Amino acid sequence: MDCDALILGSSFSGSLLGWILAARGMRVFIVDRGRHPRFAIGESSTPAADLILADLAARHRLPELAPLTRWGSWQATYPQLGCGKKRGFSYFHHRPGEAFRDTPDHAASLLVAASATDAGSDTHWLRADVDTFFCASAARAGAIVREGCEVVEIERRERGWSVRFADSSEGQSGAQECVKAPFLIDATGGGGALASVLGIKALDDTLLTRCGAVYGHFRGVGSWDRLQEATGNFSTTSPFRSDDAAQHHCIDGGWMWILRFRDDLASVGFVQPTDVCRRWMSGESCSLDEAWRSMVSAYPSLAELFDGSRAVRPLGLVPRMSRLWSRASGEGFAMLPTTAGFVDPLHSTGIAHALSGVQRLADLLLAESFDEVGWQAYGEAVVDEVTWIDQLVSACYAVLPDFDRFRLASTLFFLATVQAERGYGQGETTTSQGFLAARHAPLRAALSAARADLVAGGEALPDRLRDRLAPFDPVGLLVPAARHRFAHTAVDK
Repeated sequence: MDCDALILGSSFSGSLLGWILAARGMRVFIVDRGRHPRFAIGESSTPAADLILADLAARHRLPELAPLTRWGSWQATYPQLGCGKKRGFSYFHHRPGEAFRDTPDHAASLLVAASATDAGSDTHWLRADVDTFFCASAARAGAIVREGCEVVEIERRERGWSVRFADSSEGQSGAQECVKAPFLIDATGGGGALASVLGIKALDDTLLTRCGAVYGHFRGVGSWDRLQEATGNFSTTSPFRSDDAAQHHCIDGGWMWILRFRDDLASVGFVQPTDVCRRWMSGESCSLDEAWRSMVSAYPSLAELFDGSRAVRPLGLVPRMSRLWSRASGEGFAMLPTTAGFVDPLHSTGIAHALSGVQRLADLLLAESFDEVGWQAYGEAVVDEVTWIDQLVSACYAVLPDFDRFRLASTLFFLATVQAERGYGQGETTTSQGFLAARHAPLRAALSAARADLVAGGEALPDRLRDRLAPFDPVGLLVPAARHRFAHTAVDK
């Protein structure tokens, strides 16, 4: 079989790219070793992701996609698709053996809103539902989808690529199919199907962020807001309810995420240093379930929050999440961003970065004439963007468990997002400004210098950062009078 574009992997980014290309008249073939619906993490969207989705829906005339850009329109149009409300980001600092306590100045917390209303808020994606929806939409648009297939061979040819695959239940001895295409897109995520074939060098050890995660979906997780209200702390519900957010509970060496969906379902994960996660993987110290219970019980308020909860599936473990390939595009091939590299779930960059790759590759593949220079530039930009995310995220880990410095380190990330989101609002694209404003040289230089100051520490650090970053802080993220509560930082959607 011949097609115009062959996509390996049918998670949301691969399927969305296939949907766009097929809807615009290209012959698209999608191959995946798994089947939908299936469990996946990487569930928290952001204003940048919503803005890119809205752009894709408008430019490629996909009205079915547009409702997914806001929580309100999502609920009105697709109530059957699992989704959680995300008004912003909430962070809470826990000490081992002590119940959580805050102060009138919110010394142990940080709330950063990403939207002004519930209806306009971001979303948590129940990936089993969303990925299935995107894959089915690609098929309805005309893409050929083969699920449950194992790739047997990937071969570069003079005018493109040849991929041979077989039903995974039969293995290499079963009947095989072969697809040829001038363009091959790797959307396999951590699978990295193309990298080994092409001998692309791994740059994992150049990344500063080195954490793993143990995670699962739970029912019966208590409300953090109600738990705090019972202790007399009412500060977690303004400017939004912290339960309606990507909730971060900072602990020694790492943090816990809680993302709430409907029907009492929550995605929960502990992020810890890689060496800790590798011991769990080997069973050297304890089983995964025992490690989970031990971490929860070490923090009394978390223990109360999870009292009576239950995992709805076996816990998963990724001993190291950060990874990066040295190339993300070349002659007739490209990787979507979360295949080329990934850093960490802290601050929820994954969905938006993946969508930015869909946006750029769709433009390149649908152009009237092929832009070889732009194709190569795409790959170089994606690799650079992963290192940029790593710079911002690793700053947060470098200063833990000092929560004052962690808040300041998080602000570096939010300043980059504000710049990027305002750029999207003014008509810029990821191609022009880079993901998280990576191509904004003055901002990047200022944030990199601030990162070095943060890691070094010293006296009057907040004042020094405020002076250095004032030109890039239009919403007052470094203003002390805000007392670590920010009502609205993103552009209106």
